[in-house]
Amino acid sequence: MSKQARWWTVILLACAVWIMPLTAQANPSSSSTPGQGEPWLFLPWDDTVGRILGNEADSEGPKSFAVKPDGGVLLLDQVNLRVIDLDSDGELIRYIALPAATFDDVEQYQDRAVLVLDRVVARTLLVMDLVGTPLAEVPLEGRGIDHSGLVTAMLPRSDGIWLEVGHRHSVKVLDRHLQPCTRQIVMGRPMEHGYSLHGALDGHGGVTLRRTPQNHRATTALTTALSGVTLTGQAPIRRIVWLDEDADGAVYAVLHEAVFAAATPFRVQQERYRMVILDEQLQELERLESPWVLTLYNQRVEMRVGPDRRLWQMAFTDDGVLILRWEWRTP
Repeated sequence: MSKQARWWTVILLACAVWIMPLTAQANPSSSSTPGQGEPWLFLPWDDTVGRILGNEADSEGPKSFAVKPDGGVLLLDQVNLRVIDLDSDGELIRYIALPAATFDDVEQYQDRAVLVLDRVVARTLLVMDLVGTPLAEVPLEGRGIDHSGLVTAMLPRSDGIWLEVGHRHSVKVLDRHLQPCTRQIVMGRPMEHGYSLHGALDGHGGVTLRRTPQNHRATTALTTALSGVTLTGQAPIRRIVWLDEDADGAVYAVLHEAVFAAATPFRVQQERYRMVILDEQLQELERLESPWVLTLYNQRVEMRVGPDRRLWQMAFTDDGVLILRWEWRTP
């Protein structure tokens, strides 16, 4: 089959899967619009990306991906001990070799370094240049991180690299020069301009979001102005898939909605990802929906906020890995 024919097959498959989950759902609310997911690239299993079909062990696919400033993608193909570096057209630039198969997260920093995280075995954060030469390595455990397995996100910021711990607080482990630094701890996820972003399930099927100053000496008036908001969906929200903001301060919350059967074995009856975009005051701008949800393949990062102010998603199909970009109407 030609490359063009394979591409159209993937698009038709995406459309079919999009239609099927929604035909049985209630009509979307007026504040929710169908997602405009654009297939960007399809990577077939085994030919291009590795996978492990587990019997006693978990099945495993690419654990993570990152979006580069130029619109290209880094994909963590840890099964094949490499990071796949793709340009903005989805063409291969290079393979970056990894020293082990236990890395489970990848990021980039200002298009000058690649960062890979090993939470379980080496328990380190490895920094490499764009061709894979090691630049620095820092142990995860230390002040603010008692156990490396509790690291829940890797967050590049203008002042360096932060690691979120237990979805509760974040620890700065590398400075802007990508060198180990005195560890700084803030509550929530650090954002630019001195703010932190907090998200948590509220116990009633919703999610609460708050933005607060990182500097707790900030004025009461400012703290009040950055009050929280509660997000709900058409079904109970079971998990926060991703939470971040773009360069303009817009907040992106990706939420996993699911309804389970009332009787054993309590199978999922409905599920979707609801993507909510809010402004810097947490006023809602738009909602999108994705039918592509977590599969049996073990996956660490499914969504990213790209420099193009789009949400990017790495989804798994029976045939391979599908990278999508989600459009939304900017104000």
